[in-house]
Formats: sequence, structure tokens, C-alpha cells
Amino acid sequence: MRTIAAIVLLLVAPLAAHGQAKPGGKIVFAARQDIDTLDPHITNRAATRKILIQFMDTLTVINPKDGKIGPGLAESWEVARDGKSYTFKLRKNVKFHDGTPFDGAAVKSTFDRIQEPLGAPGVARAFLGPYDGADVVDAHTVRIRFKQPYAPFLRMAALSPLAPISPTAVQKMGQDFSRRPVGTGPFMVREWVPKSHVTLVRNPDYAWPPASAAHRGPAYLEEVTWRFVPEATTRTAVLQTGEANIAEDLSYADVAALERNSDVRILRGVPAGTPWTIFPNVQRFPTNDLAVRRALHHAINKDAVVRVVFHGQSQAAGSLIQPPTPGYVPVAKELFPYDPGRARKILDDAGWKPGTDGIRVKDGKRLEILWIFGTNNGYEEMAPLVQGMAREVGIDVQLREQPRVQMYEAWRKGEHGIGELNWWFPDPSILTTNFHTSRLQAFNPPRLSDPEVDKLLDQAAATVDEGPRMELYRKAQRVLLEMGAGIPLVDQVTVVGVRKDVSGYAFNVVTFPVLYDVGLTR
Repeated sequence: MRTIAAIVLLLVAPLAAHGQAKPGGKIVFAARQDIDTLDPHITNRAATRKILIQFMDTLTVINPKDGKIGPGLAESWEVARDGKSYTFKLRKNVKFHDGTPFDGAAVKSTFDRIQEPLGAPGVARAFLGPYDGADVVDAHTVRIRFKQPYAPFLRMAALSPLAPISPTAVQKMGQDFSRRPVGTGPFMVREWVPKSHVTLVRNPDYAWPPASAAHRGPAYLEEVTWRFVPEATTRTAVLQTGEANIAEDLSYADVAALERNSDVRILRGVPAGTPWTIFPNVQRFPTNDLAVRRALHHAINKDAVVRVVFHGQSQAAGSLIQPPTPGYVPVAKELFPYDPGRARKILDDAGWKPGTDGIRVKDGKRLEILWIFGTNNGYEEMAPLVQGMAREVGIDVQLREQPRVQMYEAWRKGEHGIGELNWWFPDPSILTTNFHTSRLQAFNPPRLSDPEVDKLLDQAAATVDEGPRMELYRKAQRVLLEMGAGIPLVDQVTVVGVRKDVSGYAFNVVTFPVLYDVGLTR
């Protein structure tokens, strides 16, 4: 089994390659999920954001080697002492794909559009936080204002839903903008055929890559066909036959065999964000009992889940965020080691006594917990294992699989005893999304409303100084774990297969593919 530390090294090392890339050529990228739109301000899917970063540039860039924030379309910036405004100096001589100059007005237009009722609000609105407005100081200077201090913003500005888009194209194309959006990136959208593919072509004028890129000038590849291949077995098959040059999110069960294939290389990356996590509902019986939540945590053998479900490709989660995420502190094993004996004692002490069928009972009520998990959400194999482990200590975890939309609706109604969720996200403020009272009508699967937690997360969001800010998030992780608001299971690891003639493949900080430096060596 590879350790997460080793996989992180794979992430930050040049995943580059065997031979020198040659300009030109076309590739097929086998993607796991279909997309909902190509409009960055409407999308709610990570699958879409993976494509967006190929043809859109962002104001800032997060270097996956060290997690530091560096220049993108913004050359530099100043943060107001109160954390309520950010002033960006923008690169000159940058153009959108339609020839429109990139400038401060385009940034303002982009951020203002995110506030418009374009339909169901996408993740862009959440990423932009308490936006108050933008001031165009001059053509290459723009000030972004917030209603309250918003410390996560520099990392949010590195995410594709906040990437500047051409105001000319938005006005000219109207509804069609969602099919062929216009950014400044190294590729351009030629076509999108729903449920089939997106075709990207090289931007011949591209000359402004971030410093972390391996080359300058236009991308090597002439064309990328981003094909939707939802079945893992099919992605493995098209990679082996050469129908696809790159296949993402390979089945962990297939990795060992693929590593014996001399025509294929396996690349791994650990994303910033959250691990595979389950969330006991703190407002619903019986998980409103702290003893039940703590006992369940001790009952789960995470190493066994790694072996059985992940085929040794990951490791037991250490916290409610992942190792590359700033502020990460691995306290889960210290607080909740696998210990069925301790789980039984906690339940005994809390008055939960074994019933005739082995399931515990208190005040005439069985210790039954309903886990509602989403179809194709990645928890299907983990759920029966956790169910069996919980039963060993007298907890009856009942499983109900539902389509994601219905699952989220059940969460909002508080019908679940356990919910599950994991994110790709570059900033520890994802803890706010998962645990803050203000998110009860959005995510917050544990249905948590705790003044101490809210205060910690609010202070962190308002603290511009990175050191004190991360200390607040470290404290929040410990507090949340101790109260049993989340049970992290296994760290996410992204597994990608590339054909041997593909060079320059890289992950960004959340292990989305970066194709700018990708080329073919023959």
C-alpha cells in the first residue's frame, strides 16, 4: 500500500514523462461524469469544472507543490487590513478567445453576473461569498469589495467558476453562452454534444500561462475530445485498447492489473478538500445521543475499508479535511482509534443494553440508524462494511439508496440518521459548508447548529493573517470530531491512467487534470 505522503510526492513531482512532447496531435480523455452546462456561473458539478479549467484562466493560481497562492491573470494584489477588499493588478496584453481585451471591466462584469438570477445558483455564487461589488480603478486595476471580511477569497479566485469571461460574448451569445463559453485559457470550446463529448481546440494566441506551468506559448495538443464514459470498466477498456489516451477515476480494483501493462502508466494525486466522510444527524434520534455518535466512530475499522473497498490505494482519514488542505491536523486516530470494546463500553455506560437479537435497546427503543446514501455517490461498497462493523457493537445501521436529488431533499428534511459527503476544495473553509448553522438549508448533513462551532468558523473566515486563521481551523477540526459531527473514513485519492506516449500530465491542487503541458511523444 502506498502512503498518502508517497502519493503527495507523486502529485507534486513532474508527472511528466517518458520522452519529449511534440507540438500537435489529438487525444481522447475518458471522463467519469457527464456535465450539466458549460456556463461557469450555473454549474454545480465538479465534472464541469474539470473542463472549465482547460479553457479558462483564473486571477490567482494555487501551486500544488506547496499549496501557495501565486499570480494568474492577476500579477499582484493587496488585501485591505479589514479583509473586506482585494485590489488586483492585472496582466496586460491578455485577450479572450473572441479577441476582446481582458481588463478590469471584464472582471467586474464577471463577478456582477454571478449575482444575477441565471437559474438555480451555481457554486460560483457560494465561492464569491459576501460580494458587495467591484470598482474598476483603471484598465488593469480592479478592487473587489465584500460586505464582511472574506479571508478565503484568494483561494476561491483560483477556482474556475470565478474565472473571468468575455463580457462581449455574454452579451452577444445570450443563452448560447452556456454551450460555447469564452475565456482566456489555452484551449477553446469547439462543440458540446450532450451525453457524448466536448471538443476543445488549441488557442493559437495563448501566451500567459502561470509560473507553475512547464512551458510557454500555446498548448502542445491541437485538440482534446473530452468523452463521457460513466462505467469504470469501460474507461479501463478504452485506455487499454488505446481508444482513449487518458482515463480518469479508474476503479481501484483495476489498478494492480493496469500497472502490469507496459503501455499504461498510473498516476495518483491526493486532492485538497474533504475525505470520504459520514455524518451522524445530531438532531435525530438516536444519533442525537453523543454516546451513540462516539461509539459508532470507534466501531468502524477504517483500515479494513481501505483494504476491501480501496484495494490499498489510500489510507484511513486523519481528519475532516485532507492532508494537502491548509490547516489540516491529523487528530482522528488519536481521538477515535478503532476499538469495538470501547464502543461497547460507551454504549453500556449510556444505558444502551444488548437486546435479544444483539441490537441495543434504551427506554424500549432499538438502536437503529438510517443511512441514506446517494446512487453512484461512491459509498455503495463502504455502506455494507460499516453496517457490519456497527452491528458488532449492537448498532443497527439500515441502508437506503436514493438518487442524489432525493438524498439531498431527505437531508434538508432531517430524515436521515447518517448522511455522506466529500468535496474537492482548496481551502479549509469547506468546514463552514459542512457544519455552519447558516448552511442548514443547503448542505450541513449533520444538521449541526452549535454556537461554538459557528464562532470558530466565522472568526477563521474573517482572519486575513494565514497563521492565526489556520490555527482556528485546527481547533475547529478537533471540536467537531470530539462532538461526533463527522466521521472521516478514507482519504480521497485520484487515480488516472495515461498511455505511455502521453507526457506532461499534471494535477491541480484538487487533482483536476491540467492539460496545458500535455503532449504526445510520438
